[in-house]
Amino acid sequence: MRNLEIKNNDCHAALAMTKSVQSGRSMIEMLGVLAIIGVLSVGGIAGYSKAMMKYRINKTIEQVALIAGNVRTFFAPQGNYDGLYSGDNTGLAIIKKAKLVPDEMLTVNDSGKITAITNPFGGGFDIQNERKLISGEGDNKAFYMTIRGVPQEACIEISTYDWTVAGVTSIYIGQNFVPPIDVAIASQYCSDNNTIELYFDSEYWKSISN
Repeated sequence: MRNLEIKNNDCHAALAMTKSVQSGRSMIEMLGVLAIIGVLSVGGIAGYSKAMMKYRINKTIEQVALIAGNVRTFFAPQGNYDGLYSGDNTGLAIIKKAKLVPDEMLTVNDSGKITAITNPFGGGFDIQNERKLISGEGDNKAFYMTIRGVPQEACIEISTYDWTVAGVTSIYIGQNFVPPIDVAIASQYCSDNNTIELYFDSEYWKSISN
């Protein structure tokens, strides 16, 4: 009988030890799984952020090219860009009526008036004729767009894009440059939260650009 009790005790001890080992193994496995999930999550977030940045850059380029085409088509009959100005109610009314800017960029109040124009990075967006910028200079036959709140990476890509096909004669990123701009120059002048100005058909700004 005593031998049987000893054997039973040995069995209980062995089972307890097995459970302890199994419990320990499960905890280690759990930690391993959590570590893997953590790595995948960080990688996923980084990949998502990179993809979103690329999307916003491409979207900005697409919108600018579309707006440039719309502006030229709408103002072609009058021979200049007089009236193109996003800084007052009259100009905004023209922009909305002529659908010069995609609806996705417009913030409109309950009465249907435009209260803001934004770019894919969430910053402001302006469009106006050249005379509004340089009083007494130009003849309203050129216009420009201002893109605000552009991250450094996006600033470099947007400013080095081949804008010459869209009729951009000058790009301002802290200083005026005639396109195409190389990456070295863009990297030097682009910081975070940049303002980029794209001048279309502007012989004035082209003549004073570096």
